[in-house]
Amino acid sequence: MLNSVMTDRVTIRTQDGKSYPDVPASVQAGLILTTRADIPIRPGDQVTRTTPAGVEEVFIVEDPGLQQRVHSLPAHYQMRVKRADVPQRSAVRTIYNITGPNARFNINSVDSSTNVVSQAPAELFEALRTQIQTRLGKPERDELLQRVASLEKNVGSKRNVSTRVRHRGLEFREQLEESGPGLAS
Repeated sequence: MLNSVMTDRVTIRTQDGKSYPDVPASVQAGLILTTRADIPIRPGDQVTRTTPAGVEEVFIVEDPGLQQRVHSLPAHYQMRVKRADVPQRSAVRTIYNITGPNARFNINSVDSSTNVVSQAPAELFEALRTQIQTRLGKPERDELLQRVASLEKNVGSKRNVSTRVRHRGLEFREQLEESGPGLAS
């Protein structure tokens, strides 16, 4: 029964140099069956088949898969094999370092979101304080310095800035533009 599916002829070459030609076998994708259980097949041995077109296919045995006789089935090999001409896949190790505000990580997808990040560096607030101190009189200067301190304290928070602060900021910008080059330019 099992012999009826052995339509291929293969040559088995063992790692110790022995060759077993014209072995009846059934060659399938990743699997070769043969009833020649008398051949000592080990992982790493080669099985070669020549196709009707004359192309030589070489397979490497990964697992011999010896099956002992069971009822009417004779002892046989169910060899798991891989093609010798297919390059080995090397293990790929990918490391993703994700940092920063609103960092995203997408694999096989499209991120259509829009990120708005407001980060005011300390230098911005220092430059703003310097311009306020050198260009404005005492009453406006003290009020705006307080507001700059409040803005700096709330960087990154969801606290809303009042309309008055924005309005005073616009007035300050207009004053800076009128007084000459500097922060507002």
